[in-house]
Amino acid sequence: MFSPLAVKNWNYGAAAHLLNRAGFGGTPEEIDQWHGLGLQGAVDRLLQPPAETLEVAPHPWSEPIDLREKRAELRELKAKPAEQKARRKEMRQEQHSELEDLCFWWLNRMAATRAPLVEKMTLFWHGHFATSVQKVKGVYAMWRQNALFREQALGHFPTLLKAVSRDPAMMVYLDLQQSKKEHPNENWAREVMELFTLGIGNYSEADVKAAARAFTGYRIDLARQEFRFVTSQHDETAKTFLGKTGDFSGNDVLDLIVAQPACPKFIGRKLWRFFVEDAPAPATIEATGALLWKHEFQIRPVLRDVFMAEEFYAPAVRRTQIKSPVQFLVQSCKLLETDLPPAPACEGALRSMGQVLLAPPNVKGWDGGKSWVSTATLLFRYNFANYLVNGVGQQGNAPPALRRDPVNLEKLLSPDSRTNSDKLLETLAKRLFQAPLDGKQTQTLHAYLKNEGGAADDQTVRRLLHLMMSTPQFQLT
Repeated sequence: MFSPLAVKNWNYGAAAHLLNRAGFGGTPEEIDQWHGLGLQGAVDRLLQPPAETLEVAPHPWSEPIDLREKRAELRELKAKPAEQKARRKEMRQEQHSELEDLCFWWLNRMAATRAPLVEKMTLFWHGHFATSVQKVKGVYAMWRQNALFREQALGHFPTLLKAVSRDPAMMVYLDLQQSKKEHPNENWAREVMELFTLGIGNYSEADVKAAARAFTGYRIDLARQEFRFVTSQHDETAKTFLGKTGDFSGNDVLDLIVAQPACPKFIGRKLWRFFVEDAPAPATIEATGALLWKHEFQIRPVLRDVFMAEEFYAPAVRRTQIKSPVQFLVQSCKLLETDLPPAPACEGALRSMGQVLLAPPNVKGWDGGKSWVSTATLLFRYNFANYLVNGVGQQGNAPPALRRDPVNLEKLLSPDSRTNSDKLLETLAKRLFQAPLDGKQTQTLHAYLKNEGGAADDQTVRRLLHLMMSTPQFQLT
């Protein structure tokens, strides 16, 4: 198991690290507040946050529509190919608009939430149970899945797993609703073991076939977009699965999967990679898996033990995690104390950086880690940082609809912090990096300010902000 963090080691840097990893970062004032709670108090607040409503204002994507009516409309236009094609295009445009709105709603929730860990775990489960709107088509189904991840974010993994097996978005994505007694579809049965619970090597092809039979009969009520079970399409014969034989249902199969020793290790490794480090040692995977087993797959107490552990705050893991595009966007806006850019700018940025919400590249989800950065994506990050700071593109070429006011420097700097270069750099480094600059960085930035005549006017400070956000250090959290 892990060693508890010593009280003396709970400091500003540790509080910043906790907020960066368990949420989306914080301003110096917010970090001071969380530091003042003490380690136990800060972790408790993350795990038991103030109640937040899960209700949303009416949106096109927050109410189910009868999918039978949509299909009937297109069938009626079958004899009019041109009109049918035009209607299909309209439907795709409507879907894109709704998806952009839903993603923007979620990004704003990440930025403004009083429950940062809940939103961070919602993002984790979205990457774990990867499902893409590109195949699902229905934005309402993606919204319902997103709500499911939020409702179960810190809860019981087996309960979430069973709910996902009956989630319409997942059912469409992995063809579960098409599985028939005569022709069981193996997509869900395979992926639930390979990518969601056990990993390759911990099940056989015979197990895949048996599991597929257990999940036959799963259907979607098209009028209400809800799960329904069709008994006549369920294979009720005996199945041998993971060494057990019986007339197993889908839920029975999932119970047998979770009981496998490989399952807590598999989930534990993914949790550790998401919150701590990309390449956990075998002993760390064993320890995290043991926590899951000890706490009977309840995520909240597992994360409590992780966030209280000395290993979580080790110098070797701090500021070593490459920010995901979502983390980069949300955390940058929080640090600059500015609103998110307009929805089209957010969508375009995430697409350019390689993480479009609700549209992961495949059922494996995003690889994360070093895959987030390349020559192209880094250049985009640097240019986008300029847009966040100054409200225009690199050459002042942002479309008029996407232009925004420059950041308000009065929120970031006191008059005293601009009296000399040392204070200015110290203040901005604390905000952007939560740590002092190293010697080489200090020299480079001092040289920049000297070249600017030592001035600390708004234009110079904004250029300095952009320069600091374009460093390798700022890409890490």
